[in-house]
This record gives sequence, structure tokens and C-alpha cells, in this order.
Amino acid sequence: MPYWIQSTLAATPAFAAIFFGLGIPYALVLLPRRDWGRRVEVVAVAFAVAPALLTAYMFALSTFGIPLTAGSVLGGVALMILVGVVWVWRKAQTTHVASITEPSPRRLAADEWLLIGLIAAALVVRWVVIAYWTFTAYDSLWVYGYEGRLYTLLGGIPSSIGYYPQFMPLQYTFAQLLFGIDDHAARAGLIFLHAGSILAAYVLGSRLFNRRTGLILAAIWALHPHLGEWSRAGDLEIPLATLFTLAATYFLLAWIKPDRRYALIAGVMLGIGMWIKPTMGAFVLGMALLVGIEVVRLRFDIRRVLPRVQVA
Repeated sequence: MPYWIQSTLAATPAFAAIFFGLGIPYALVLLPRRDWGRRVEVVAVAFAVAPALLTAYMFALSTFGIPLTAGSVLGGVALMILVGVVWVWRKAQTTHVASITEPSPRRLAADEWLLIGLIAAALVVRWVVIAYWTFTAYDSLWVYGYEGRLYTLLGGIPSSIGYYPQFMPLQYTFAQLLFGIDDHAARAGLIFLHAGSILAAYVLGSRLFNRRTGLILAAIWALHPHLGEWSRAGDLEIPLATLFTLAATYFLLAWIKPDRRYALIAGVMLGIGMWIKPTMGAFVLGMALLVGIEVVRLRFDIRRVLPRVQVA
């Protein structure tokens, strides 16, 4: 077996433990109890939350002068998973719903099965390409590949690094703390981020319209050639798109029928997006624009506008 596949496969279970083991409990904590049956949505939120928790924790360790080691990172991750599981258990015991709002299953049409097959095939091709290539372009080589190695070798983040937030570099550091300086191992988590962006597109279409719309939107996103190029680069634009999509989804759900729970989730997604890249702040401009339009549409009636303002 080629070394690049061996390295990727060796690191994949560690990333799976993060994205599923750490992400799913906190996704269930965030989502209303009635939405727990929406399994694709739970996984999409998990894939957004998990790397944020991991990298924020690693950043905190380095900030307070605690060396980044395999032990210090895995110990904290294990504790976070335990807290998340207990939190979910308590939520399940204290909140009850008559039924989970997963739409009653309808058989997939032939073209929907085709779209799912094409998405799966695209993911397989992207996995091979991600595993084979290392960091090549300038941004991904310096900002991600080099920084991830640097933090691994130094056991922390230099105070003078002065660049983007550490959402992506620290994920590469995580793998290299466990498996040594190996770009193929470091990049094993990219396929989860890539899949997360496709799931986010599905959630947007399915929650605001219906399942068929979600599948079509996910397929359009998954099969776009430019997305394949960005997935290979290991850049931050893929997870940024994921968080923008999820933030928009939950904000619009809260906007259509004022719901502070969905507004809170949108805010969490906005915060994670800011941890990826500050340009996520453009989302705030979109919210401000909607509020402004609503103020004019409702003829400056404060009582009618107030619920919208509260959501924002």
C-alpha cells in the first residue's frame, strides 16, 4: 500500500473520533430536542462544532503556556466528550417531545438516488486527491502546512505568528502531535470538512424548502469543479462556506418564525466562522440589511419590528 494512503488511513480514526465522538454530543446539545431525528442535520452541525471545540481548546492550552502534546490534547478532548455525553443525557431526561420532527420517510426517486451516487463518487475522488497531494499552493503551504509543523515542533503557538485565526493550522497540528511530522496524516481531516460543506448545503435546502431541494443543492455544490480544487488545497474557504451556510440556515429559520433557539445556533455558527476567518463578519452586514428592510417594510412600527431585532 502506498505510504500516502497508509499515513492518511492511520490518522483518519483520530479525526473521526473528533468529528463524530466530540461533535455529535455538542450538536445534540445545540439543536432543539425535536430536531434530533434529523440525522443528516445533526452530523452537519457536528462537523461544524467539533473542529471548533478542538482548536479552541488547543489555542487555550498554548495561550496559558501549557505545552501542546498528545497527552494534553487527548486528555482535554476526552473530558469534553464526557461532558457532552452527560449534557445530552440530562437534556434527554428533562426535555420531552411528542414526536421527533424528522419528516415521514418518502421513498427516494430514481434521480435522487443518482444524485446521492454522484455525491458519493465525488467524495471518493476528492479523498484520493486529498490523500495524494500535500500542501503545494503558497497559502496552504505557509499558512497551514508550515504553521501546523511549527506548532508541533515548538509545542505551542509563537506569540509573534501574527496571521489568520488558528482553526485550520491547529487541526494539522493535532494529527502531527499523534503521528509525527507527516503532511498526509495532517490532511486526513480535510475530507470531513469537505463532506461537512455538502451536508450544510443539504440542510439549507431541506430545512427551508424540502428534501429534494436539499439533495439538488448538495449535488450542485459537491459537483462544482472549483470546490474540488479548493478541497485539495486544504484551505479555510471550505469550512468557512460550511459555517456561513449553517448560520444563514438557522438565522432564516429564526427569521421566518421568530425562534430564539435557532437564532442562538446561528450565532454560534457565526462565532465559529469568525474563528475560521474574520471575513465571516460579512454575515452581520446581511443581518443588518434584512433588519433595515424590515423596518421600512413595517413602516417603523417598533412593536412589529422588535421580534426581528431580537432575532438578529
